[in-house]
Amino acid sequence: MTQYTSILVEIALPVLLMLGAERFAVYWFLRKPEQIAWVRDHSWLHPNAISRARYPMGVISVILLHMGFPRTCFLFFTFWMITDITDGDIARKCDLHTEEGETIDPLSDKLMYIPLMVYLAWIGWFNPLLVGLFLVFDIVGQASRYFLPIKAANLFGKAKTFLVVVLLIVLGLEWIYGPLPLLGRSIQPLLGMCAFLAFCSTAFKLIPNYWYANILSLMNLVCGLAGCWVILTGKPPVYALGLVFLGQFLDLFDGRAAERWGSTPRGEIFDDVADGTSFGLTVGLIVATSFANIWIGTAIGVFYLAAVVYRLVRFVLEKRKAGIAGGVTAFSGMPSPGGALLAGTTCVLMPGLASGLIVVATALLMVSRVPYAHFGRTVLPKIPKVVRVLFLGIFLFLLALGVRRDQYTIPLIISFVAALAYLASPLFWKPEEQSSPD
Repeated sequence: MTQYTSILVEIALPVLLMLGAERFAVYWFLRKPEQIAWVRDHSWLHPNAISRARYPMGVISVILLHMGFPRTCFLFFTFWMITDITDGDIARKCDLHTEEGETIDPLSDKLMYIPLMVYLAWIGWFNPLLVGLFLVFDIVGQASRYFLPIKAANLFGKAKTFLVVVLLIVLGLEWIYGPLPLLGRSIQPLLGMCAFLAFCSTAFKLIPNYWYANILSLMNLVCGLAGCWVILTGKPPVYALGLVFLGQFLDLFDGRAAERWGSTPRGEIFDDVADGTSFGLTVGLIVATSFANIWIGTAIGVFYLAAVVYRLVRFVLEKRKAGIAGGVTAFSGMPSPGGALLAGTTCVLMPGLASGLIVVATALLMVSRVPYAHFGRTVLPKIPKVVRVLFLGIFLFLLALGVRRDQYTIPLIISFVAALAYLASPLFWKPEEQSSPD
């Protein structure tokens, strides 16, 4: 058997069976009120008890690895990380959420992966400096729960934990099966992403809640300005598109952060300026520089930028006129993040006449009244959580691999196909109510 066939049979299949068994058990044993009552009456099934049971498992994983049982260590670690999904479901379905649980659940995760990360840095598999930065941010974030009112993990913390697990899985496969060119190159980039997410998770705990939305918008704006700098200094446009993609990820959460924690008086306008910079100006520059004829490229890029600006201004004015205070579930016209993803990936993948036609069509769709579902509020919740997690893990792995090899074709194709699917979504989706002004 080849290395990858062995991985599928010896690792992927057992992990999928464990996950499938866990999902079936949670569904089957929490179907009826009497089953839920039975779980509530047994303290060893309390989410906090499951979290505490994970406390020593990270150290045991290191012992197994050090004794020469890497495959056993891998499956043992994976099993206990799956229980992190279990205790969350039990807490929600059995109404067993506690303030103490908001502290001990993330602590149990850290006690699972920190011993392995320290051990792997000690024997030379991880960059010690990156691991040290990660540990500083992670430990400060955990300690902050004891003196700050916000104890639950934020979105950055959840993304960090997920990415750490992906990182350890990648390294575990390389340890067990020897050098894997497609996997090994992604290890250090993934570790760098984990350190960055640990920093963001900690920083957002120390900042007043009502500034969350503005900080996300500010980070989006910085991504846009950096993307403009990349294009104007003659660097490859794929780097600018990567910054736009990061800005889209941040934009996905700033509106919901404002709804949940509030914002400053001009937060909405600040968000539109950030969107206009990232999704309008940066992508407009990508479009303009993707044509051999600079005048044609500039004309199409300016046309695209004008469509984004018009759309953002129209949204603000009509939303205020309609008296809509919170977020929306549907848009009139293609949203600017979706338009940016489609126009940007098109120009990077296939610059020329075809991309020009797609960019013009995208700009026209953005200023149209065609109803589009809000991706974060309407589309994403309908996708099963397991599918979302698996897709995100695969995409981040491919992205990290692309960063390592400076080859981004596969992530770009995935993004392009996703953007095309969203472009065509009005053919299969109709809003339940009249779409919002944007």
